[in-house]
Amino acid sequence: MFDPGLNIGQVVENADIIEIFKCGNSGGMRRSKKTNTLVLISDYTKGIYHDKWIGGVLHYTGMGKKGDQDIQWAQNQTLADNGRNGVDVHLFEVIDPTEYIYCGRIELVSAPYTDTQPDEDGMDREVCIFPIRPVPDNDVIKPPMYVFENREDYLKRGKNVDAEYLKAKKDKKRRGTSGTLVTRAVELKVETKKKIEIPSDIVGKKVSHRKYGVGTISKIRGNSVIVDFDEVGLKKLDYETCVKKKFLEFT
Repeated sequence: MFDPGLNIGQVVENADIIEIFKCGNSGGMRRSKKTNTLVLISDYTKGIYHDKWIGGVLHYTGMGKKGDQDIQWAQNQTLADNGRNGVDVHLFEVIDPTEYIYCGRIELVSAPYTDTQPDEDGMDREVCIFPIRPVPDNDVIKPPMYVFENREDYLKRGKNVDAEYLKAKKDKKRRGTSGTLVTRAVELKVETKKKIEIPSDIVGKKVSHRKYGVGTISKIRGNSVIVDFDEVGLKKLDYETCVKKKFLEFT
């Protein structure tokens, strides 16, 4: 078992992780054969992956920024084989940029499963979710809006938590206040509606996507729109993400 010489809750820099674990300098899953470890980084500041603490278990999103993730690919396979491959897995959380909080060793507590999340282009895709827990368990500080008592609590108030957290960070920066977001109570109102309102009259309208080009909205499905692009055909896109990030614009 590898001992990194870190205390639970200790804050380090990225350069420290590289030096201690002899791993790569980027990515959320960093394998090191020199120390026989896998470093996991749950970064709440980027908004690409959507990790959540539910009932004391971190539901951690696997590797892959675009398209469906493959559980047999690269470090997804390493983490899926936790407990059988002898690789020591350690977790860090990033709540404020450049500050990596050491959460200790972790283990996979149940079988991985798939979920739907938008990728960095705003397109819905399947991701691999790994339920992991620190061993032994600890009380390392976490963003309260990402911590849910149980699955029922998550289904009730977890739908818009990523957007809420990013908004809180922007408000904090605008006000010029110091300190981390996790030291105060959540001030934002929880969005209780289960479905966003997508205007029905957008069906049939022409749109332009920064990656897929020109197309026509052919259908609304839940919180997504089906777009028939001239060059790549049908694509299912998360409407709210595409509009907010201007991936999709009406022409």
